[in-house]
Amino acid sequence: MGRLVLPTCQGYPQLAELVRRCPGGDAIEIFTDPYTTPSRFAERIRGARTVLHFFHGRPLDTGALLAERPQQVVVAGPAAGAVDTDAARSAGIAVHDTPGLAADSVAEFTLTLLLMLAHRVPTAVGTASGWQPTAGRELSGRLLGIVGWGRIGSRVARLAQGIGMRVAAWSPSLDEDTARAAGVTLMPLDTLLARVDAVSLHLRAAPGNREILDGRRLALLGPRTLLVNTARAALIDMTELRRRLAAGLLGGVALDVFDLEPLPAADLLRHHPNSLATPHMAWMTDDAVQRFLAAAIAFATSGDTGGGQVRRIV
Repeated sequence: MGRLVLPTCQGYPQLAELVRRCPGGDAIEIFTDPYTTPSRFAERIRGARTVLHFFHGRPLDTGALLAERPQQVVVAGPAAGAVDTDAARSAGIAVHDTPGLAADSVAEFTLTLLLMLAHRVPTAVGTASGWQPTAGRELSGRLLGIVGWGRIGSRVARLAQGIGMRVAAWSPSLDEDTARAAGVTLMPLDTLLARVDAVSLHLRAAPGNREILDGRRLALLGPRTLLVNTARAALIDMTELRRRLAAGLLGGVALDVFDLEPLPAADLLRHHPNSLATPHMAWMTDDAVQRFLAAAIAFATSGDTGGGQVRRIV
């Protein structure tokens, strides 16, 4: 099997314990403290066949990785941003990731943000007097627009239907038969944005999706429309979003992803009464992390892809 190394648990304190709970986790050499230099990282992975990386940690140092040349890197989570895949390919290092295993966590968090926004929980909690009720609005019977129909978008639709919302959807690959089977109405994107009471984004940050909600499309949203984004900040023209929020042209925004992270303390999105900002935590449940780790460790120790839960990207 060869030596398996998790170079750091930085950024998720209980990660080492979660690794040890997984079948095969005792075969992994775990470093709980952060490495501070590329040379320290190189020392930790020296002689390793497999480097197991948790994507919440810092990106793997490319120079050290190429110098030590493990046979493979397995990322618990999506590999984007965690590994220089071009460099790994040129060095013959295989890279695998475990995408999509946080779909339930993100979907639940998305609905949580939407409910908190509709019922104006952030306003009530943040009032200076400490005890000032604020009138919200019910979501039952209202129309939610899902932009991006994948693992997460489809789950959000089901959860929203469970509280009585009507759901419309648009996605580049969504067809009428799939929409009908899910009980949602397929709409052109501009039509959807103009009609919905709330919209939730679930697209990948592919080049064609960059600022898909640009100034023109943000202007289609009504002054009471709620906007939730737990996907990628690059999907929205964030400058225009801030401008419209400040001008009272949106009902409210709830965001878990931002153009700058951590979000500066003085940013409008942190303190506006119709804004709810969370620190990129939609995916972060012990349940999802355990699934990521279990899939990655099973593959690293036995080659089991878990029916497609682990995929090779390089």
